[in-house]
Amino acid sequence: MELFWEKVLGLRISKKLVEVCNNWGFNIHYYNSIGQEIRSVYRSDASLCNYVEQSPLAKQACNNWIKKLTTETVESRQPVVERCPIGLMGLMVPIFNNDNCLGYVMAVGVLDHALGAKEIDDLTNDASQLGVDAVEFENKLRDVPVVTSEKLEVFKGLLQTMVEEMVIYQREITKEEHPNPLIEMQKKFDFSSVVGKSTPLLRIFGTLEKIIPSDSTVLLLGESGTGKEMIARIVHFNSPRRDKAFIAENCSAFSENLLESELFGHEKGAFTGAIIQKKGLFELADGGTFLLDEVGDTSPALQTKLLRVLQDGVFKRVGGTKFIHVDVRIIAATNKDLKKMVEKGTFREDLYYRLNEIKIHLPPLRERTEDVLLLSNYFLTKFCTERNIPVKLLSEEVLEYFSNYSWPGNIRELQNEIKRTTLLSGFDTVIHRKLISPNIVEEVEKKSYLKKPKATGTLKSIIENIERDVISEGLERTGWNKSKLARELGISRKNLILKVLKYGLEKVEKKRRS
Repeated sequence: MELFWEKVLGLRISKKLVEVCNNWGFNIHYYNSIGQEIRSVYRSDASLCNYVEQSPLAKQACNNWIKKLTTETVESRQPVVERCPIGLMGLMVPIFNNDNCLGYVMAVGVLDHALGAKEIDDLTNDASQLGVDAVEFENKLRDVPVVTSEKLEVFKGLLQTMVEEMVIYQREITKEEHPNPLIEMQKKFDFSSVVGKSTPLLRIFGTLEKIIPSDSTVLLLGESGTGKEMIARIVHFNSPRRDKAFIAENCSAFSENLLESELFGHEKGAFTGAIIQKKGLFELADGGTFLLDEVGDTSPALQTKLLRVLQDGVFKRVGGTKFIHVDVRIIAATNKDLKKMVEKGTFREDLYYRLNEIKIHLPPLRERTEDVLLLSNYFLTKFCTERNIPVKLLSEEVLEYFSNYSWPGNIRELQNEIKRTTLLSGFDTVIHRKLISPNIVEEVEKKSYLKKPKATGTLKSIIENIERDVISEGLERTGWNKSKLARELGISRKNLILKVLKYGLEKVEKKRRS
């Protein structure tokens, strides 16, 4: 890891150091972790160093000396004070963040005592051997500032303090720019990250708060696109298992044999193509959480193995003879009615009750109408931000259509619709009705609340048409839950059933179920 030099050198203490260097006569140099110079700050009258560095031999001698100092400081992890090739005092301090060397700070360019005639002659001779003009060197040497050993110690302390501040600042900005993945996942899957305020959603949150600390098996029920995997991740990343693996697998994505190998692994030679031993997902999830998505699509044979894992925490790899023990919290999800599958004999009853310790039903988006606008604006802002474009607005008409559409694809369909309309809007800042998918427009415009009733026929027939549309829409929205719709409309369930029969809506229900 390299130091964030631009940010670090902008610190107040870094600027203060430059000021002190100028006052005391030091030049200051910054080097990265491999000894390459990042920046140099010379005092205004530092004519000797500038002059000497014009000689290639002298420049090379200085570079070799700096390389020697970096080696010494990185090994000792302590400041080093030493004379440079032309006799000036140099002080180098390494910058360490734990065991990681980030770079070096060096101050150089002063004398630690007033020179006598012999010392001046010796230094001048050394400089001339490096290709520096002796007369010019001697004249400039006489102007080099003198810093006592006591002041040198004070300056060393200041330099070390500066380095400590640099490391502290480096750690802070590293947290901001490279956050801990686990902490970020916990933030992402915190309850507050879920968009919505509808009663069904708040009820789910209340249940989650109670079950998250436990290891109980959870069964998530709901249509496709209702957010079952996100709820599973919320459970995991807020539970004591948060620092272990979270693994999700869609059971409907594989054939029976491939799914068994995927979940439980296989031994070498277990079947054609099994050229090496392979660990299954249950082994990889050991200590963590495993989401079995679309568990209703598993075969009876696989259900038997799943039951064994749930009951005893053991299984065998495909082609294996040894039991493997795992500690895994299982969350199962499905869009099927497992209870009806049990009645039909297509799903094991004992497995169903094992999975059904805690059951959470995720409502479809049509039952969370108050969340549609919140989700729409959330996805719109998110998509625009990801594409680095100004955040667009949804017109009032678009919001009205979205609020009254049934969203059979649920949250996933809404997200895709927002993405599609945003792309089609080009440089427009507002997304208008003309960009909405035709199926949304067609469905919504059939509903009486978005079109005026035709003023033809008797008043009774007009009112009956409106009533029929209201009941039809309500039945679709509530999933044909007549008790719920009757409460919404303020009539008895018996009265609602009579109206369903009156308007021939039972035919629609039969068609829907077939």
